[in-house]
Amino acid sequence: MTRGPWLYLRSRRVALAVAGSAGGVALVTAAWSGLMSRADVPAGLAVLTAAMAAAPFGSTLAGPDPALDRTAALPWPPRRGAHLLACGLVVAALLLAARPFGADFGPAWVVLRNAAGLIGLIGLGAAVAGARAAWPAPVAWAAFAAFLPAPGGPRWRQAALWMVQDPSSRVAALTAVTLLLAGVAAYAVRVGPQVAPVEAAMDQ
Repeated sequence: MTRGPWLYLRSRRVALAVAGSAGGVALVTAAWSGLMSRADVPAGLAVLTAAMAAAPFGSTLAGPDPALDRTAALPWPPRRGAHLLACGLVVAALLLAARPFGADFGPAWVVLRNAAGLIGLIGLGAAVAGARAAWPAPVAWAAFAAFLPAPGGPRWRQAALWMVQDPSSRVAALTAVTLLLAGVAAYAVRVGPQVAPVEAAMDQ
């Protein structure tokens, strides 16, 4: 890896986020496989685990110096979009990697769909409220879906509970894709309200 990408990943604390995400998935996997004889994880717990795996990546969506996020030799929007998409792929990979260890968080398509939508929500949160406040929206939506995990129903209900819908649900797929595209677009052009350098330094 060249020095530039390595410095970028380190400045965004990506390794810490990956460790936190992997640790959360590992904890749920260990508890489930140790207590249950079947591998299939209920939809409610699966979506909560997905949200828990996605939440740590919110902090990687902004660097330590807001001024640097507004100036660079290369344009920021493509890098921000790629960063967000990569986070979604990592979340999906961690959830799918739990299968050999006794925890099946759902069909691959559902895992990818939910990871995409959740990461899109994190991108929207970062664009509106900043990277530090990017995680509440996906976690709250997942908690809402976890307590009402019955799939099907009218389209508005499938859209509201898109995370717990069957793999064949087109409404759920469209909702997740819409959230992903909206999150990528919003985050690519903006990372929350402008923060003074002095305030940013105090938060480190």
